[in-house]
Amino acid sequence: MTNQEVVIPVARAEFISFQSIRVEVESHLSIHWSLECDGEPIAIRQVEIHREERRVVHELTATQPFDLECRYEVRGAGTTIRVVPDRLVRTEAFERKYRYEERLGVWEEEGTLQFVVWSPVAERMMCLVYDQDERFVSRHDMQRRDQGTYHLQLEQNMLGYFYRYEVTTYLGTHEVVDPYAGAISENGRYGVIMDVEREVATWFPQRIKRPPFVKPTDAVIYEAHIRDFTLDPSSGSHHPGQYKGMVEHGTITPRGHATGIDYLLDLGITHLQLLPVHFFETTDERTRTPYNWGYDPMLWFGLAGSYASSPDPLVRIQEYAEMVETLHAAGIRVTFDVVMNHVFIRERSSLEHLVPGYYFRYEIDGSLSNGTGVGNDTASERFMMRRLIVDCLTYFARVYRIDAFRFDLMGIHDIETMNEVRAALDAVDPSILVYGEGWDLATALPERLKAMSASAAQMPRIGHFNDVFRDALKGSTFSEHDRGFVAGDGWKEGEVRNGTAGSVQIDGQTYGRFPEPTYSINYVEAHDNHTLYDKLKVSCPEADEQQLLRMSRLAQTIALLAQGIPFLHAGQEFLRTKQGVENSYNAPDEINRMDWERRDDHLSLVSYIKTVLQIRRMHGGFRLHRANQIRELLHFVDLRPGVIAYEVEAVHSYDAWQRTFVVYNTTQEIIEIGLDHSKWNVHVQGDEASIDPLLKGVDRIQVLPLSTTIATC
Repeated sequence: MTNQEVVIPVARAEFISFQSIRVEVESHLSIHWSLECDGEPIAIRQVEIHREERRVVHELTATQPFDLECRYEVRGAGTTIRVVPDRLVRTEAFERKYRYEERLGVWEEEGTLQFVVWSPVAERMMCLVYDQDERFVSRHDMQRRDQGTYHLQLEQNMLGYFYRYEVTTYLGTHEVVDPYAGAISENGRYGVIMDVEREVATWFPQRIKRPPFVKPTDAVIYEAHIRDFTLDPSSGSHHPGQYKGMVEHGTITPRGHATGIDYLLDLGITHLQLLPVHFFETTDERTRTPYNWGYDPMLWFGLAGSYASSPDPLVRIQEYAEMVETLHAAGIRVTFDVVMNHVFIRERSSLEHLVPGYYFRYEIDGSLSNGTGVGNDTASERFMMRRLIVDCLTYFARVYRIDAFRFDLMGIHDIETMNEVRAALDAVDPSILVYGEGWDLATALPERLKAMSASAAQMPRIGHFNDVFRDALKGSTFSEHDRGFVAGDGWKEGEVRNGTAGSVQIDGQTYGRFPEPTYSINYVEAHDNHTLYDKLKVSCPEADEQQLLRMSRLAQTIALLAQGIPFLHAGQEFLRTKQGVENSYNAPDEINRMDWERRDDHLSLVSYIKTVLQIRRMHGGFRLHRANQIRELLHFVDLRPGVIAYEVEAVHSYDAWQRTFVVYNTTQEIIEIGLDHSKWNVHVQGDEASIDPLLKGVDRIQVLPLSTTIATC
């Protein structure tokens, strides 16, 4: 039957394997099918027909394997339809056939410029070259080679020109920016022909060594947004809101107190975590407006130009590299905020145009997975997406010498990817930290594969933000009126004890959340959600400013001295407020700025936090890095509800403090405690904290309301 008498509507034709095609039609008639590849006939060996709901499915099996760079069409029932590899790109067979492990991107080699891009489904790939005024210069046909890659070699006289790829797939022809482009033009419109690694090495022939760092629990992480940190006039910066401003020495407030990098050095941090510097679209790089945190990336290897003194491609690279070098020279390591769980707009992303349907995760019904809440989740479980993540991080670790990587929404990624990240970074420098948000998110990935905190034991040497400890201290992030332990909710005392012990198990005392304390990132505030001060203010409307200060100080002290890795959000040490704005990702500068005048108003609190960090740094008992050490050396002392007390013994016999007794009092009463001899010294009590004893030779201590007392002998 030739079907010349009737045309049968064909709904869809797609590859289901590298030798089979599925054709959906709306009527159950016997149809004679033919298959062509770029106009050449392909023999069909077998046709199977079955019904699915209201459609009839014809499965065609060819006599030879398919090559996806060809254009395949099926003809039948008076209709011609393009065969698409929509779901095929998400199969194991596709992964096996097209996984590519050689170099991607642009680089210099033996006096030539090499271009390699991966797009197995592309029918054609062109490299379009533009001058620096974005005027078209030339078009170059790229050669298809193994594993679905396209290659091009150009002469070095093209260095510094702009480029894009023109890719033709079954969805049409699009110009895209190379996803591996390390140098990009203003607002990410073009890649720049440049070997960034070689260029940076030329600028910095003698790299400054990474600051000394022995073990993860020695870290003190401080999170800041580049624009927020120096934009306010009170910072005294000559480069407000810029990479340069982050490392500008000698800046002071109108009252003469240090700001910027000098302030951070005095505070005593080890790692500066900067909010995203991946290129993100929502801020125009020329006007630097509107404000945005930057969690909407489009290109991961390219840097944000809105923080550079000029959006020029070279300037952003040089100033970012100089910033990292200067921080290293000052003794501060740098954390990179990794936002590779999604892209800002999938439909416009280079990845979606190069290999439609591959880089993003889908539900069983074919809809996009949306665990991130922004419309798309990247599919880290697929080889080339996993490789992209690993390549990006090792690139920043190698080229810019980044010292730590913080994963935004790490729970979107899979466990295997995170372990490969850890292994790849170990090959660069084992001291590099890796940690992230191990939330259990509603992404289309089996629970057993998610890189979430509940599976921490399967990801050795990867830290997790301890949200349970955070909420126990200050109250639930998702219920603004919920109170935490420091605000009088005694039901949360057990969780605070657990967090204090690094969230490891101590028989009969803590239940344990992590296998080792190095897995626990201890914090009470981050860029997300209310600041600690704002949270306490909204959950405790009856509290006056003095009570808010005491609750904040107590919560911070508990988190900073807990076993694990302490983390501070910029300004929490001086009661930073965002005027009650809970999610300030796109709020104006007036909300997000670091108010250095407020810092000057709370110098005594800053001094207290600084001293707590000094105490932590000077005494190894607060930096235990093994669970068995904690079980051996840390012992809780039961006193009364609302009070947590513990003693931690010295790590070494030569330590100045052989025994340290710590008491946290969340009640409104003074607590008096008798000690076992009269040779104890008090270093922290009430509003005061000191390296030198505040009181010497005591056999009793007082713990004031909403405060910490630390005694040693």
